[in-house]
Amino acid sequence: MAKVIGKNITLNSEETSLLGEGKEFELIPNNKGVFLLIDKSLLKEKEGQQVCVSVPQKENLEEEAQQVIGLIKQGKLGDLVEGKFELTLNEKQKKALLELILKGTVFVFKLNETYKKGVYRVKEEELPTENNPEKKESESINAPEKPFDKYTLEEDGFLIIKGKESAARASFQFEKDIKEGLLKGIKSFDGNYYLIQTDLLQNYISKAMGAFTKKSTQSLEELSTNLKVSKMLMKVICEFLKDEGEVMERKKGMISYIR
Repeated sequence: MAKVIGKNITLNSEETSLLGEGKEFELIPNNKGVFLLIDKSLLKEKEGQQVCVSVPQKENLEEEAQQVIGLIKQGKLGDLVEGKFELTLNEKQKKALLELILKGTVFVFKLNETYKKGVYRVKEEELPTENNPEKKESESINAPEKPFDKYTLEEDGFLIIKGKESAARASFQFEKDIKEGLLKGIKSFDGNYYLIQTDLLQNYISKAMGAFTKKSTQSLEELSTNLKVSKMLMKVICEFLKDEGEVMERKKGMISYIR
């Protein structure tokens, strides 16, 4: 990035290689905040003639932006680390990622500020208020615990599925939403299959990781109290964190951050 220091402009190595060392340029104002650098040798060649400068139009990266958002929402935390995630993107997707960061749609989350690198996350809309019917029942700490087969996507935002055949039926039933990244599923270490709305998962993963910055080992009860959600929703979130290798259950009901 070019930076003005006194009467000098500093450039990074990439910008220096683009301009060429030792060359002289004419600085010309173009629009507010936009300037053009024209090689003086070109001006001499065109002396007495009008020099036309074509400014490239900004690329439309809407499709790539949606692709990047989908990759971040569906990706495991370990694959979303700064520097590693970019390697999976093509050039247009990298440009779209930069635009999303500048807009604040995508941000870098660090569990601890002492860490050199964080992970890319998508900024979610604020959670609905208590009176908003869109808020899931499981997002209340006072939600009653139910039999596993009574949890629904509509009311709770997740499903608990037991048995391979039931899991296969659910995968077929929700295949479209899973492919589009609206739902995310895992087979957990406890033998159950969990299917959850991706936005709900991402939101509470970020909140859970934030809770671990204050205390690296917590019980499910502590976490659900801190996040003000049901113990069952907290358990589902932790199952996904365990699957991603971010936490481990050292003893039943005690979750420790391990990265």
